[in-house]
Amino acid sequence: MAIDNGPDPDAERRDAALRKRGLHDTPDEELDAIAALVAKQAAAIAHIPYLPSSMVNWRTLDRQFFGGLHVATGGLGGTTAEDIPRHMELEDGWCPKVVRRQKAYPLDDVRDSPRWVGNPVTNALGIRAYLGAPIFDPDDPTLVLGSVCVVDTEERQWGPEGLKLIKDIAVEITAHVNRR
Repeated sequence: MAIDNGPDPDAERRDAALRKRGLHDTPDEELDAIAALVAKQAAAIAHIPYLPSSMVNWRTLDRQFFGGLHVATGGLGGTTAEDIPRHMELEDGWCPKVVRRQKAYPLDDVRDSPRWVGNPVTNALGIRAYLGAPIFDPDDPTLVLGSVCVVDTEERQWGPEGLKLIKDIAVEITAHVNRR
């Protein structure tokens, strides 16, 4: 199910910026480490006894690409880290909404909104909670390159601490992008 369909006026500019920095389709060990840190910090804030999944997600012209990826302890929806591809369709999940909104998006229970009921990620992986924030291009603060997010298979109250965490991590990733 596609969500928020419509023209993406920044698609070509975003894709060019990602390619220029070598972020378009190459996994990044530093971003994997940041994704693992996001999972650890989100678990602490939400009092989760395991690490949830987290991603640094770049939105290219033809797909979403996980430049940084941490898969939940014990897998995600029955899948393991080896089963999770580093790409998704352009409109799957909630990160496209973050990119279009250009601001953080917390969902304590993704099933609360009818708009997300048919989301393939909800159904395939059993995602119930989402917390994401945009990552801006350090050279153009009006351009969102992608997002950083944490997802869980249980409902979560992310609260103000979770929102602050994901926004702070997005700023850290922007600094990482600037060093490339």
